[in-house]
Amino acid sequence: MKRTQLILTALLLILIGTSASAQNLKIGFVDSQKIFEGLPEAKEAQKQLDAKLSVWRDSLETMSKNFQSEYEAFKAQEGMMADGVRQEKLQTLAKEEQAIRAYQEMKFGQSGEASRLRQSVLSPLQDKVLQAIQDVAKAEGLNFVFDKIEDATLLLYAEAKFDYTFKVLDMLKRGSK
Repeated sequence: MKRTQLILTALLLILIGTSASAQNLKIGFVDSQKIFEGLPEAKEAQKQLDAKLSVWRDSLETMSKNFQSEYEAFKAQEGMMADGVRQEKLQTLAKEEQAIRAYQEMKFGQSGEASRLRQSVLSPLQDKVLQAIQDVAKAEGLNFVFDKIEDATLLLYAEAKFDYTFKVLDMLKRGSK
């Protein structure tokens, strides 16, 4: 995936370079991570999200600790239990373990509540940031704006004078479009 992005970016830059003499292209970049870190609404949204996730993690941890205690108590007494009692306790433990896994999947799974909550909380902010980036790009006459992403190589070279991160952040803080 990263390699494909790198190749596509390189091809785009090569195409831009070959047609640069025909037209003056203006390329800019932003650091969306810095924008979100500097945006008060994003900080508040992240705080709310973290609080909810913390409650779910605490519940999961409590369930896991209780299960572990029950399992250890069972193991300590297993030799003294009648066969029927042992089988019943094993079934109870298996059901508890399934319940813990179901809770974990429901809250933290790929399509779990945490994922849906993150999407619902952050999506409006992402839309707002994208609109601000587009507005700054139009105002500055930029042809391309790249996001300087930490773990992907989407930008091979950029001069600092083309970093519009703080202009976008200023625009968002002022609330103007």
